[in-house]
Amino acid sequence: MSSARDDAFQDLMPFNHCWGCGADNPDGLRLKSRWSMEVPDLALAAFRPRPEHVAGPTHVLNGGIIATVLDCHGVCTAVADAYRTAGREIGTGETIWFATGTLTVTYLKPAPVDAELELRAHVDRAGERASDVACELLADGGIRARAAVTAVRVPAAWMTA
Repeated sequence: MSSARDDAFQDLMPFNHCWGCGADNPDGLRLKSRWSMEVPDLALAAFRPRPEHVAGPTHVLNGGIIATVLDCHGVCTAVADAYRTAGREIGTGETIWFATGTLTVTYLKPAPVDAELELRAHVDRAGERASDVACELLADGGIRARAAVTAVRVPAAWMTA
């Protein structure tokens, strides 16, 4: 995986209890997304599946887990991009948060359970109320799945209601 900046987006987001990416959820997948050092607008994450994340065949990753990490990586990239556009560090000032509006996953090839997987995302369109994010999941140098995520901005109170 390309090198990435140190601070994970999720570790800086307040009130993040998401099962896929929440730093505040000790039982979740705990995905960690970061900006690439080589490509300024590219967000990267590494994910190492666990044996219980299998599909029917024990060597293939479950499609729901794939969708979850693509979704989380996409939404967190939208959050990080919105903070960056506002000229603030993630978690400073009024909380910026997005939720999934739509998620479309295209499965191209089975993803292995016994390998570290790479996620890549970039914001295609950033708007006041929603952002469109393109994501990919890679293994062994090949793209295994793609996702289009529309992340919808929600009020800060949504996180604590």
